[in-house]
Amino acid sequence: MAELSSLRYAVEGWRSAWKIKITWQSVTIEGLKRALKDLHYHVRLSAIATCASGAVNRPREKQHPTDAVPQELQPLLLLALDDPVKRVQMAAAVCQYAMGTPDSRARVILYSAGVGADSWVAAQCLAVEGDYSRPVIQRLLSQHFVSEVHTDNKQSAALLASISSKTTLVRSLLAEELNCANWRTRLLACNTISQLKGPINKDLANKLIYLMWNDWSGNVKQAAAQALGKLGMGRDVHNELRMKLEEGPASWRVEALILIAHLQIMTAKLLPPFLKCFNDNFVAVRKQACLTAAALIMKYSMVLNQLIQLTQNDPAWEVKVVAISALGKIGCLTPTLQDHLLWALHHEEKPQVRIAACQALKILKVKGPELQNLLQESHGKALVFWLQTEGHQFRPPGLQVQRLCTKSIITDKVLLMEKLENMYQQQRKYLVNESRPDTTPISQLLQERYNSE
Repeated sequence: MAELSSLRYAVEGWRSAWKIKITWQSVTIEGLKRALKDLHYHVRLSAIATCASGAVNRPREKQHPTDAVPQELQPLLLLALDDPVKRVQMAAAVCQYAMGTPDSRARVILYSAGVGADSWVAAQCLAVEGDYSRPVIQRLLSQHFVSEVHTDNKQSAALLASISSKTTLVRSLLAEELNCANWRTRLLACNTISQLKGPINKDLANKLIYLMWNDWSGNVKQAAAQALGKLGMGRDVHNELRMKLEEGPASWRVEALILIAHLQIMTAKLLPPFLKCFNDNFVAVRKQACLTAAALIMKYSMVLNQLIQLTQNDPAWEVKVVAISALGKIGCLTPTLQDHLLWALHHEEKPQVRIAACQALKILKVKGPELQNLLQESHGKALVFWLQTEGHQFRPPGLQVQRLCTKSIITDKVLLMEKLENMYQQQRKYLVNESRPDTTPISQLLQERYNSE
């Protein structure tokens, strides 16, 4: 059934490329007979393509097997292999493969296919038959890496995997693609290699290991590691990860932690060196250990205790933020963790740490009067600070009136007005020169006094 599915995709893709839209359900045997003998080559071509489509799409019953194409049409389709028009010959060869009756003449025609849709359908038909020659493999690889159609990539990968058990040429040619400057090509090569059948040689394994550690693309690193695992080299990957965690510079430990997060693996042998990373001297290692624990959703008590310790005692606030976020993502709420998060929300100096604690409490769905009081207190302090600084420009009138109409403020203003009134009266009382302008009005005195406060 897999071969039939591959042939169906090949035939329908070829028909679509040549824009042959006649369906096999809409024709009759007599009509196809006449079309196969028609003087116009495009009529013969359409008839042959319709027969090929019917051969791969007609329902097939195991209990009552029937011919892929009616018997009376088969001699005419066989004669079409010698048609004077090359395109008709090509269609006849494809039809023979669709019918499951390929012969040497059809094989020769497919080998001589030109470019484009004809060469693509030829490579598919020959690969389904089991042909693993270099031209076939190269045409499949060309389509695999050049085509932007996802189904084409899927078809070529399946055919390459099928014939990889018969030849090492597929591995060798794919290994060359691992050296490509385009990261998408390297990624596709790694994903394709992971589907191959049979053992891989040492050279290919070394290339994959190199990409796993040194490629600048995280996606390529992950794909290379997964390819090694699927090809039976998971133990080697595991040992490499363990060695990187235990030995070498901090950059190795960071790379190993990132790869562990991508691969979603953690074993009994990896856990001890992983736990040591939480107490590493380098901030980058401690941060990545927190991120890896969050990616793996590690609910082990040893890991949770390490994260809680970092939230309390780490000297770098960046590590505290990542550790708190990891605890929130892991989602394992305990009374101890809740107390630590509430403490961080209330007492931490860095606003980034307090924000992370608030977000973690929200994710963990922590509720209670203590949290409510803390949030109200923090909100009140923030509102007062805002009102005392830049908030006056955006303060609504109602809030301004409420602020200015407190008992103490009104009392102070009344006393001030009485004092200024007395000053004004004294000025008028002791006015000597009547020709001088009148004293300053009380309203102006009030304004000057307010401005001086």
